[in-house]
Amino acid sequence: MRSKKWLILIFYLYLLLSFGYTSYSAYGRGDNFWVIWGLVTLVILYQVIRFLIDKKKDGWNSSYVVADHRILGKLKLSLAISYVFIMVFLLVGVLGINQGIFIFDPFEMMVAAMIFSLLVFMIAQIVQQFIN
Repeated sequence: MRSKKWLILIFYLYLLLSFGYTSYSAYGRGDNFWVIWGLVTLVILYQVIRFLIDKKKDGWNSSYVVADHRILGKLKLSLAISYVFIMVFLLVGVLGINQGIFIFDPFEMMVAAMIFSLLVFMIAQIVQQFIN
């Protein structure tokens, strides 16, 4: 998949501004997570600076290869595995809540399903790197 360099830069700047604003608003509320959001903001700032330095010589309207078909195929397979996992996790959670077996809050079940599906996605990516 090809993308224009200015489009990638706009996406990076959007991420930088959104995470920066989240860090600033968390600091204003007195949350302790502002440090984590600040670190993420610094990582994205580094990515923006590195992108600007690397692509300085090229024109902004030229194309940049973001991903090819092999990478997209691996991502689709990992997303499919993660989707199936989150659906099974939520189905077991809903059945458990309806039967009165679980003592967890439904919101906690949804958050746990998202976190574990992200872990399954990452593990699927690592396994596919070793297989292919």
